[in-house]
Amino acid sequence: MPRSLLFGRQGISSALWKYHTKQSNIQGKRPQVLFTQYWMKVLPPREGMPENTVMFECSFQMSRTEIRDYLKELYSLESLQINTEVVDGERFKYTLPEQGVRTHTNTHKKIAYVVLKDKMMQYPSKEFFAPKTVEEPSSSSNTPDLVSAPS
Repeated sequence: MPRSLLFGRQGISSALWKYHTKQSNIQGKRPQVLFTQYWMKVLPPREGMPENTVMFECSFQMSRTEIRDYLKELYSLESLQINTEVVDGERFKYTLPEQGVRTHTNTHKKIAYVVLKDKMMQYPSKEFFAPKTVEEPSSSSNTPDLVSAPS
């Protein structure tokens, strides 16, 4: 009988969570920092939305309970109700010389509508959500470059 059938895949006979790993000495000296595998982004409110409702764009893997836990653990926000919606991405057409017209869809988005329990959401001004533009420095400035090429 082959060895892989006797001892399981690649000779592992017990579950992986039973193995113990060595802890580094640094872990005891530094405070532990929580980095989640999820992300959430606040979106501007739609017209007619109640003041205690907040819109978030979140990662696709998040369920309603994970959204609730995320807001409670990181931001101490209690929620009454959470609704999620998947929004189609933007579609556009482009032409390839040999293949003709093709269509492409940008990635879809998952939107979460969170109704807060005790707090009202105060959004920043509309300028906060406007797309940012990068201003190029004018060429007439007298300030020298930080790095200049030798002539």
